Amino acid sequence: MAAASSVQIKTDPIKPIFNLKPTCRRYQKPDRIRFTSPAAAGGSSASSKRYSITLLPGDGIGPEVISVAKNALELAGSLEGISFSFQEMPMGGSALDLVGVPLPEETLSAAKQSDAVLLGAIGGYKWDKNEKHLKLETGLLQLRAGLKVFANLRPATILPQLGRTPQGKKNGDIIF
Repeated sequence: MAAASSVQIKTDPIKPIFNLKPTCRRYQKPDRIRFTSPAAAGGSSASSKRYSITLLPGDGIGPEVISVAKNALELAGSLEGISFSFQEMPMGGSALDLVGVPLPEETLSAAKQSDAVLLGAIGGYKWDKNEKHLKLETGLLQLRAGLKVFANLRPATILPQLGRTPQGKKNGDIIF
């Protein structure tokens, strides 16, 4: 068995703009992050892994966020010998302007055939007053139904520094 190879990345501590007390003791930021490839650890060969990802940049800041996320995936994949094929498809307001519907059939088909979907921001003032069947939220609901997913998790943390918390809640996490 080959010796395990690893990559270590040194992280610099983040200097906060303001001083807040931590609300959760379960997590401590590591000063080193270690990646060990599955092949070096005796697992299957990671160099043969290839994943297809459908990119749905959406509207507003979505295209910028998706572009950076794509670069991050490519970098992480290169460290592990994993490659990705990306296919960008229209969704949301950009799709509505392009083809007249918030979720084109081609986009849903590409999403179903890929290994993963990376979704950016959807919406903007330009499309706020659309009829129900042309609302951008309808496209999101159709995407969730088509992929057989149902949740849109929005994690939030109650900060004691805020003074007022929901009734009966003390330090903790909420998922909307």
